[in-house]
Amino acid sequence: MKILLFFIPVLATISGFLIYRLQSAKKQIFRLDLVQFIYLFVLAPTMFVWLKSFLFYLLRKEIDLKISATEIFIIDTAFSMVSFIIVIAIAIHSLTKTFWLRRHADEDFDIYHLSEYFHLWWSHIALWVGLMLLLSFLSIVNVFVPLDFGQSKLQFYSLLILGLICGLVLFLVIRLSDAADVLQNSYMRLMKLTFVFFFVVHVGFYFIFDPDFSMNRIAYWLVFSIFFSAVFISTFFEKRVKSKKLKKMLIHRGWGENKKGTRRTVKNCF
Repeated sequence: MKILLFFIPVLATISGFLIYRLQSAKKQIFRLDLVQFIYLFVLAPTMFVWLKSFLFYLLRKEIDLKISATEIFIIDTAFSMVSFIIVIAIAIHSLTKTFWLRRHADEDFDIYHLSEYFHLWWSHIALWVGLMLLLSFLSIVNVFVPLDFGQSKLQFYSLLILGLICGLVLFLVIRLSDAADVLQNSYMRLMKLTFVFFFVVHVGFYFIFDPDFSMNRIAYWLVFSIFFSAVFISTFFEKRVKSKKLKKMLIHRGWGENKKGTRRTVKNCF
């Protein structure tokens, strides 16, 4: 165990130095520089897991202190928060470094349009799909691990109604995040398929494991109602004329200006 804890950071550090010189505007993954992609999605998560494991090993094996589960949770939470801030900084660096490489290779390169690709496509898909994954994870865990709640029918049905409302809100927020950019023409199609996928997964768990319709499985039924509502609304929303009026009422100022060819020019007043 100690040898493994020693070699992982050494190998990660050596790998980081060796691949640094491979940075190039031509080597990309999802339009992100290949080296920066490895830093962000391979080395950073690896080091995070290693540091968490090392911290846990110290607290449980090496340090002769009687630490309660609550204290370990607090220490772990504080460590995770600091680590997330560092990862966010790495993400910002990876993105801006990609911009620099592309602009350095071509002075006429449109950095704005590339930034909107990450803004509209990358970040939104990662955000919404990640959120649905987390909700589904909690829901599926609840299928196997019942919650020790009361059996109030009023609370149960109130939460189901809340789930239907949350599904509606989730769809509207995702719909409003689509600026109909040229790069975004398949965005809502992908999101709708994602809704359907997670809903089908929940339906499958219902038929296979038959979770009881009670507060003990409220996390499952709450998420089930969210996806049901999102699928139902997404099926009929675009067919309604009023949906366009609703969209215009809810969109923020400047919405849609990130579409290609609609950028406003700003004169230098200085």
